[in-house]
Amino acid sequence: MRKRLLFITLCIFACREQEVDLAFNTQNVPDQTFVLESKIQIFAEDPDEKNPESMDSRLFLQLTSSLLSAYDDGSGRFLIKVDSAKYQSDKRSVEEFRHIERYVGSQDFQFKMASDGQMSALSMEEYAPVFESNDLDIRKLFLKVQPVLPSSPVKVGTSWERQHLIAGEKNSPDLFVYKWFQVEDLFVRGGITYARLKMNIKYRQESSGSAIYQMESAGFVLGSGSVVFNVSEGVLVEGVIKIDGRIRMREKIEAETDSSAIAESGLEMHVIQEISLRSIS
Repeated sequence: MRKRLLFITLCIFACREQEVDLAFNTQNVPDQTFVLESKIQIFAEDPDEKNPESMDSRLFLQLTSSLLSAYDDGSGRFLIKVDSAKYQSDKRSVEEFRHIERYVGSQDFQFKMASDGQMSALSMEEYAPVFESNDLDIRKLFLKVQPVLPSSPVKVGTSWERQHLIAGEKNSPDLFVYKWFQVEDLFVRGGITYARLKMNIKYRQESSGSAIYQMESAGFVLGSGSVVFNVSEGVLVEGVIKIDGRIRMREKIEAETDSSAIAESGLEMHVIQEISLRSIS
């Protein structure tokens, strides 16, 4: 019994001292099916209301990620295709559920990804009209939970910081997400090496000047979560992030006195969101 405990202790110690390279497989990775889920709670912050309004909603998606092209610079071009979508909310009708599901289902998109996970050259397969909520933009949900990996080997305890950018299309603004990571664990299961990472993120919510509904944050929106990465095969297994921030939603309306003037009505909101992305194939 004592020898067995000693062996287990030595194995744990060796795993903690092990160094591994973290990199996405962008050259010959097979298709991967993901489940993407977003749960969001929105609380209106109106000091004049004793019982401020709230809304709970849930978006559940099944996605397929396919490698379209592998490039000589080590990057690859990927297609994310929406296989199915389901939406629910305690403040919307069934007809609105179906409308949102059709909208989200049209958001197939492509992007170029480097081996560290940076995404660029993003394009939609078909034009998707701007919806009233940025939280129904699959690209941005995907971005928030996607890890950005370091260029040098890591071991348990190693930490790094990266900035993740997705350039906005047409009139939409760029989204910069600042990310911090730390290796919490390295373990082997079924002959495959995995890394469990702690992840913190922060970003500023911004909307374009032409949008009717604009969602903006005065400061940073903060989030924390974790990532499980398949080191041996270079693929994401699971990512979970919980985000907390205060957002102001503004609606642009024409002023009655002058049709060319713009009046704004605003709503202060406390937003709590949980996003999870996990591979099922």
